Amino acid sequence: MAFSAVFGLPVEVGLRIAAEALNLSLTTAYRQVRNGDFPCPVRKTGRRYIVRLSDLMRELGIQDVRVSYDDIEAGARFAGGEADT
Repeated sequence: MAFSAVFGLPVEVGLRIAAEALNLSLTTAYRQVRNGDFPCPVRKTGRRYIVRLSDLMRELGIQDVRVSYDDIEAGARFAGGEADT
């Protein structure tokens, strides 16, 4: 899974997406969950395994940084060649 694609994921993901992001086969991911060895905390909801995106990002070494609208606007102005005010 591409680094940039991780930022488009919902707050919680299923085991298939988490395994893909961690470059694991789904079979390996299920085995790790059963053995308690999956790299991220996993919770079971009904028949599904759920991983929080923040835990997945932490495991991938991606810093969870909040960006404000003002930061985005300043970045757009900078990219457009305007001086920072």
